[in-house]
Amino acid sequence: MEYRIVLASGSAARKELLDENNMKFEIIPSGADEEELNRSIVDPRELVERLSYIKAIDVFDKIKDENKKLIVIGADTVVYYNGKILGKPKNSENAIAMLQELQGNMNTVYTGMTVIIKDNDSLTKETSCNKGDVYFKQMTNQDILDYVATNEPLSKAGGYAIKGIAGMKYIEKYVGDFDTIVGLNITKLKNILNQYLKNVEDVERG
Repeated sequence: MEYRIVLASGSAARKELLDENNMKFEIIPSGADEEELNRSIVDPRELVERLSYIKAIDVFDKIKDENKKLIVIGADTVVYYNGKILGKPKNSENAIAMLQELQGNMNTVYTGMTVIIKDNDSLTKETSCNKGDVYFKQMTNQDILDYVATNEPLSKAGGYAIKGIAGMKYIEKYVGDFDTIVGLNITKLKNILNQYLKNVEDVERG
């Protein structure tokens, strides 16, 4: 029997990463309440690890009885700059404020990932975190307004997408794992999956 693999995220960027790596999976976005953790945790590494876990376990608990062999992947990404954790902007004004801080500076992107594997009566949970540094070019106020007007920043941690308009126009360089900055550490994920699968395509779609 093959494993059923589920991504507990509605992120288009994470879906694209898995598609690019020829993984067969399905998407069930988590409904976990993230607000309390976002308010109470100030360390970015701890925050993304905890959020990735509650997202994964939320989906896992909903479907675990349907499958004897199941893998659920949860992930969370934040931007850390000047001692502050930046999640997704609440609105355009918030996105503008974030970009005004980030432009011309270096920020650090943290991505947490939790993988829960059920193999009949065996259960394994693995949570990890990776990070990368992103260096912004100088941006004028008009650059920021034009970028926010594309709506790309509104669904991205820190108000920007390295694999998008920002990456093409406003980011000077990055240091670290590119996929981690996008939103999922694919190398780490493959290493975990390959412990259980003959290859990462040995799965079934739901």
